[in-house]
This record gives sequence, structure tokens and C-alpha cells, in this order.
Amino acid sequence: MLKKLCAALLSAGMILAIAGGCNNSPAASSTSPVSVAEGEDPAEAVIAQRKESGQYPKIVMSAYNWTGSPAGIDRINKLINDITTEDLGIEFELLWLDSASYQQNIRMMLTSGEKLDLYQVSPLGYSTAVSDGFCYDLDTDDLIQTYGKGVLEGFDEHEFDAIRIGGKLYGLPNKRDLAIYPACIMIGEEYLDGIGFDYDSLYEDEYKEMIFTDLDTINDIFAQLHEKYPDKYVFSTAPNLISQGSSVDLIGGDNFGVLLDPANSLKVENLFESEIFYERCNMVYEWNKLGYISQDAISDDTAVSARVKSGEYMSMLSQGKPGYKTQISGECGRPMVVFCIEEEAFRPSSTTTSLLWCINQNSEDPVAAMQIYNAFFTDPELSNLICWGEEGKEYVKTEDGHITFPEGVDSQNSEYYNIVNWELPNQFIAHVWEGDTLDIWDRTEEFNKNAVQSKAIGFTFDKSAYSAQFTALSNVYDEYEKQLQYGFADPATTIPEMMERLNAAGLQEYMQAKQEALDKWAKEAGVE
Repeated sequence: MLKKLCAALLSAGMILAIAGGCNNSPAASSTSPVSVAEGEDPAEAVIAQRKESGQYPKIVMSAYNWTGSPAGIDRINKLINDITTEDLGIEFELLWLDSASYQQNIRMMLTSGEKLDLYQVSPLGYSTAVSDGFCYDLDTDDLIQTYGKGVLEGFDEHEFDAIRIGGKLYGLPNKRDLAIYPACIMIGEEYLDGIGFDYDSLYEDEYKEMIFTDLDTINDIFAQLHEKYPDKYVFSTAPNLISQGSSVDLIGGDNFGVLLDPANSLKVENLFESEIFYERCNMVYEWNKLGYISQDAISDDTAVSARVKSGEYMSMLSQGKPGYKTQISGECGRPMVVFCIEEEAFRPSSTTTSLLWCINQNSEDPVAAMQIYNAFFTDPELSNLICWGEEGKEYVKTEDGHITFPEGVDSQNSEYYNIVNWELPNQFIAHVWEGDTLDIWDRTEEFNKNAVQSKAIGFTFDKSAYSAQFTALSNVYDEYEKQLQYGFADPATTIPEMMERLNAAGLQEYMQAKQEALDKWAKEAGVE
């Protein structure tokens, strides 16, 4: 807390002659009081102080991917650290964790006091992490206003309003797609070629990124794949039938009270009694009965794309967007064809808060943490390192301005082939991988702008007063979620059984609280 007090004094621009009072610990150097001349940038002043004292704080930043720490992480960390120590007077470590265990590991780090300053909050849930006390208030002592100016300038003010909980800002947004084409089925090209399916003639635009079709076509393809490749599983399952497989808006970041018609209505409704929930669950239930799904699916925590990459599975469900064909092909380690069974792009309210970065409430140096995030957001050299690795090792530039693998390197043997750039601070200032158009980020911005938008964009639900109800509801749903979304339970009988228990756990009361909060927000925001 002493360091944070010192940061407050610095951000206020106070000239104090008590330098010894905050210098008992080496890490205190970046937030100790310094003399700031009139018109001098406090962010530059704190960097100069670090360099003068030689006391460089260390910032640990953690994110998740599908395979854990890559082989080249030490080399990439050194290259990043060379820049951050020179430019910011900050030592840096990037910690990649496997998605299957990320939530558990990050929560353990946050509660145990292990060194962690910046972290991707999405697997924990933003509002949950805030209510658990894991997130630093970024307005404290004008932290983001003073040390995160690049981030502030990168978004409209209403984007930050949408992130606030109880009027306080706890999350840092990143540059990515905010809209989706829901319900896309990705299938490996090689398997479609094997059954003689002519996908190439079905593309409707010059980019050849997505084929719009219907579920009957997918069912026909799956039947042929199952017959042709009986030694492989047709479909790699995940609990994303609603979040990525529909235009339902999971307001508040949970399933307990949703907007079924979010573009036109602010009525909070019961997802589990809806037609779309039944249809999606029944879809995979039928696929499971036909043998398309591994009988070990529920216990298999391997990422869905990693299963396809293994060669044991042929397809998966996710969302679509500009450039997604290249992204998912990289994730799956083979060219993929993207079939979309819903034609309208949609932006739910949750996209604004679904992939935020947070500064640990117990970070020893929130000023340095903010400066690190701001640097990754504004510096193309740093963004390229964290997104793509080292030039000449992980990628080379092409004559037309793209990047691609060096000779002898591919997705299987690369020491740092990152496939989750949508999670990182600012992929928009990094290189564009071969296969995407060079204007991919302009297209993405246009995609975000033109998508059908939920009326609830900007709404956040503070569930801290309902944590007991939320926990009770989550405990019930956890017992049924994979059974239903992986096709192991008949939805006709299982959904009513689950509903009875959810109602007993307080579902209706929780939905009512969410409706009241949404109504209040809508009135204050002038949304009808």
C-alpha cells in the first residue's frame, strides 16, 4: 500500500523531498515521489527515476493458450525484456498457461500472493474477479489517465463506460473483433476432399473465408465423413453451443437470465426454456447417438482446436469473422473450411467485457503494470514479439508485406507460433500473416461497426450482492452443462429436471434482479 500511496503523490505532480520514505524496497523505485517540472509528463519522469536509481521493478503478465508455455518463451521474454528495460526501466516476464488449467492456476496465484501483475481475466469471469477482489481500480490516482494514455486514445469513451462496474473501471480492453457470425462449423479441407465435397465453388465473395449454409447440409457432410473415416471422431465438442453458436445475449456474463431477442428487446428471459437452447442441445444429442462424438468427451479437457490438430477429430463449432479461416487453420494445424449456419453478424453486450486484462489488486507496482500494457498496446515492435515471436526464427516477411513461416518451420515445430492474438493487447498494429488480406484490421473494424448490435451494449451486472444465489445456480448448472452441450443427455427429459433444481436454487429471483438492474441502466442510458 505504501507504493500505491507513492504513486498517488507522483500522479498528482507533487514535489516532495522525502525520497527515502518510499525506497525501502527495490520495487518501490518506480512509484516513489519525483520532482516533476511544469509541463513534464509524469510517465516519463517515473521512467527517468527508475533508470537513475537502477532499481527496475519486474512485471509478470499471464495469458492462456491451448498448449501451455511454448518452447521459445525464454528467448521471446529476453527480447521483450531488452526493450522494456531500455524504454521503460521495467523488467518483464510473460507467462503462458494452458487454457484447461488457467482458471485454477490464476486463481491460486491471485489468492496465494504469488508474483502476478497483469492477467487475462476472461476464464475467471470479469464481474466474478471484481467481486472476489482480484482487480485494481484503474481510476485510482488517475492511473490509466496518466500512464495508459495510448489505451484511452484507442477506444471511444462509451467502450470504457461499458466496462465499469459500480462506476469503477477494473478492466483494460484490447483490439479485436467485437462481433461474430454465430454457429460456424469448421471442417478440415482434407476430409472434405476425401468425400469429394466441392466447397470451393460455394464461396460467395473474393475473400473465400466463409460458406453460408444450413444444418441439413452439415448433417449430410457429417454422415459422409463418418462413413469415410470411421477411425476418426467427426465433431470436437465444447460448451459453446449458445455463447458462440447463437445470437442469444448472455447479459451479465452468465446463462441465468438472457436476452433471446437482443437487437429488439431488453426482456430478460429463461435461456433453458427457450427453443434455441433445446435445438442446440438436441443437435449434439443426435450427433452423439450417431457416433460422431468421443465417449470420453466430458472428461477430455483438451482444447477443441487442439483435438482437431491431433488428427483424431475432423470438425468443431465456433464463431466466424474476417480472417477467421486463417486463424482457425493455424489453431487446427491444417486448412479448414468455415461453414456458417447463421447469416447475420451479431455483437452481444458481453464482447466488450469478455476478454479484458486486469491489474492484480495486490500488484506491488500498478504504475509499471499500466505502463507495460500501454507499451504493448502502442508499440508495434512489442506487439509483434508477443503476437508472432522473433523475426527470422518464427516468421519472415514476404515481398507483398505479409509474414509467413521461415523455410523448415511450420505450425508443428515453431517454437513460438501464437494462435490467440485476439486475446493480446493490440494485434491491429502487428504484422499480418499470409492468407489474410493486408486490410484485415480495417475490415474487422467495419465488421464490428455493421453488425446487428444488442440493445444492452454498455450494461454490466454487478452480481456481488447475489453471490450466494449465483454460486448455487452455478453448482446446479455445472452438473448438467456438459451432459447437455456434449450430447450425452436427452434434452427433452434432462432440461425439465435441471429447471426444477435451478428454480429451487433461486433462478427466478436472480433473473428478476438482473431485469431490475437492466431496466435501471436502460433508463439512465436512454435506451428504450
